[in-house]
Amino acid sequence: MKNSTKLRQSAPVAFGLIVLTIAMLDLWSKSAMIAWLTTARRTIEVTPFFNLRIGYNPGISFGLFPAESDLSRALLIGFALAATLLVVWLGLRSRVWIERLGFALIAGGAIGNVIDRSGDGFVTDFLDFHAFGWHWPTFNLADVAITIGVITILTISLFADRSTQPVKDQTR
Repeated sequence: MKNSTKLRQSAPVAFGLIVLTIAMLDLWSKSAMIAWLTTARRTIEVTPFFNLRIGYNPGISFGLFPAESDLSRALLIGFALAATLLVVWLGLRSRVWIERLGFALIAGGAIGNVIDRSGDGFVTDFLDFHAFGWHWPTFNLADVAITIGVITILTISLFADRSTQPVKDQTR
């Protein structure tokens, strides 16, 4: 078997491992922060501009569109699952490894947040950055993975030389 064939066959496995690792790290970090911050003080000052602070987000990113009823929570979870499936599909179709990594980061973060929300209807956040009286909305590791994934895909889309990217095999 040629090396390129082996790489093509192992790519979905690597994609899945990245997704699983991101989701597990996110869920573990949320569990650890809940245990640590609810038994201690609710906010721990780490630096003059960074705190660990538990927050519960009922909506999508940055608390927008809060889901306050069981139906709205179910719709939000359903939408997140559908979007995650689309991201996984796009990631598995990608022939560019860095783009595939971006999709895997997004999918892993999304899965972590969906699993977290499925428990009580909220996503647990704990990373709190602030400066000069201004606070960025509290977020979590899933949000970091999603953001890095989106930046990766946008960067590839904007700056990659399309003439050097692999062409999809038309013989299938």
